[in-house]
This record gives sequence, structure tokens and C-alpha cells, in this order.
Amino acid sequence: MKVALVTGASSGIGLAIAMKLLDDGYCVAVTGRSHVTLTEAYGACNPTKVLMLQADSTIFESYAVIVSETVKRFGQLDVLVNNVGGGILGQTIGSVGEADWASMFRLNTESCFFTLQESVPHLEKTRGVIINFSSILASRPVKGFLPYSASKAAVEMITQSAALELAPKGIRVLCISPATIETNFHRAAGMSAEAAAAYYAASVQTHPIGRIGTPSDIAEMVSVLADGSKSGFMTGSVIHIDGGRMLTSAVASQMK
Repeated sequence: MKVALVTGASSGIGLAIAMKLLDDGYCVAVTGRSHVTLTEAYGACNPTKVLMLQADSTIFESYAVIVSETVKRFGQLDVLVNNVGGGILGQTIGSVGEADWASMFRLNTESCFFTLQESVPHLEKTRGVIINFSSILASRPVKGFLPYSASKAAVEMITQSAALELAPKGIRVLCISPATIETNFHRAAGMSAEAAAAYYAASVQTHPIGRIGTPSDIAEMVSVLADGSKSGFMTGSVIHIDGGRMLTSAVASQMK
């Protein structure tokens, strides 16, 4: 038996990851802010294989709780997936206050680091894996997302620094950096349903592979990274799942 903890797993990428790991034979603890939403997502799953944990990742005390409750229920921890996160549109230099900045880093960066910190003693016992989540915006910034982009760039350095420190303990640390994935992220960031749909349609042209991503694209990679028989020589890597978007630039379409 192997055990995974997936944060921010009520919907979208987190839900797809949890379901993939369940299919792979894991017991999975999942977190979300709403117990109702978690129940809707996992109510039909085998209750002996799923632990639903209502938690707010902006609250510092929650990080220790979700790790300890996972180990208490399943007896061990093999994989931590730090998926929780989010952004807000329109956070320009002039508009961002101290509370806005702190809130963004608490959700995206502090939750990642301190959940990782809490998991280390348990992952050392299983020679486990930590999979963090960055974003293409950590490398390709857009206007109005400065705090989000900075917080996700920090996640990439957390990944690399932790991978170096934890390698002697047998713990691998990796990071997935997605480009545009069709989830509720953009709606939650402040887009209307119509604006999000238009953005997804336009984004087909900005990804050389000819489509935007799906949560299952990400979940399949998590499955590979979690499996030491497939990715055991990988640690510290930032894996771009981006349909080729990192290959493009503002002037690429004008060049022959």
C-alpha cells in the first residue's frame, strides 16, 4: 500500500490527480475548503481508500494537521502533492497592498513550504516523493499577475533547494509547471464565464501543440513522477507541461 496527500483536490487538477492515484492503487488524503464539495467529488469512492480533510491552506496551523491526520489514518505517507494555489487578476504594482502580497504568498508559497516541512519525517521513512506546483507564469509573466508569478517562481526555488537538501534522506522533490489548463482557475481569478471561454479559445493559438491542457494531462505526469520505478533518477526538476508554449515568444509568429 502507498499513501498520497493531495492538497486543493476538490476540483480541477487536484481532483484529477487524486482519482489517478486511486486508480494506481494509492490510498489518498484530499484537502479542500468545503466539506460539501469534497463529498460531492469523492462520495462515490471507496471510503477505506479516501480521507477527506476540510482545510484552509491560508491558515498556518492547517499544514501540520493535514499531514498528521493522513498518517494517523493510513499509517504512512509516500507522496505529497502540493497542488493548492490560486491567483487574482489585475494586481498591478500600484494596486497591491501588503495584505494582498502576503495573502498570495501564504496561499501559493508558504503552504507549499510548510506542508513540505511537516511531511519530511514521514517521507524519509518511505523514501517518498514531493511534487510541487508552479506555473508557466513563473517564467512567462503577464500584466496584472505579479504577486502570483513571484509566488510561483519561489515554489520552483523551494523545489530545487529542498531536492538538494533532502536527497541524502532518499526523498525526491519535483515541480510541475503547467501552461493553460481548462479548470476553474481563471474564473476564480476574476474572469467571467464568457471571458474564460474566450481566453481558452484564443489560447489554442499560443500553444504550438494546437490545444490547451486538461487536468488529466497533469494527473498522468504526477502518476509517473510518483513512481520511483519510472522516475527514480529525477529530483529537483521543473517539468513544463505546456503544449510547447515555453518555445514561443512575442515575435515568433512574425519570423519566417
